[in-house]
Amino acid sequence: MTDPNELSVFEDDPDIPELTTIFTKAQDRYMLLVGALGALLYMVYFLNQAELWSGLCMLTLSSYLGWIYVKHNKPQPKIILSQEGIQLLGQPFVSWALVHGLHIKPEVKKNVYTENLIFVNNGRIQEIPISQLDISSWRLEHLLEIYQGRFRYGSVTILPDDEEKPQLSLE
Repeated sequence: MTDPNELSVFEDDPDIPELTTIFTKAQDRYMLLVGALGALLYMVYFLNQAELWSGLCMLTLSSYLGWIYVKHNKPQPKIILSQEGIQLLGQPFVSWALVHGLHIKPEVKKNVYTENLIFVNNGRIQEIPISQLDISSWRLEHLLEIYQGRFRYGSVTILPDDEEKPQLSLE
């Protein structure tokens, strides 16, 4: 067990870049795809029955639904982390000095387990469901620890114990 009076040492992870962008998961909107394929089938039917205008309307509807499906299926940036602070999409950048109570809160509601990233920013409580992000909670927690540590202690490189500095010999 560690002594609480000891100073904790920050160990930087050199694999983590200066800036990390966390994206949302691709949304599963399969009903749009089913609607686009259904409209495409109706288009074939109407063109086969010589209903040109109805066929063109179904082609337009099918194209529109397919475009909406592709547009919403792309991951969007949600959080930007750096050693200076954090930024949520559509909100201003916030320094780590102004971020308080940053933690990942697990919840169980009606046998459904969820985790939320919660922090206070200028008196406003920000709550982001991690299930909507394309990152695991342990990876997000690791990134937050590293970026906050870099902000507090600066970027520190710790050499492994087996690498020693060359010693000068007096011969």
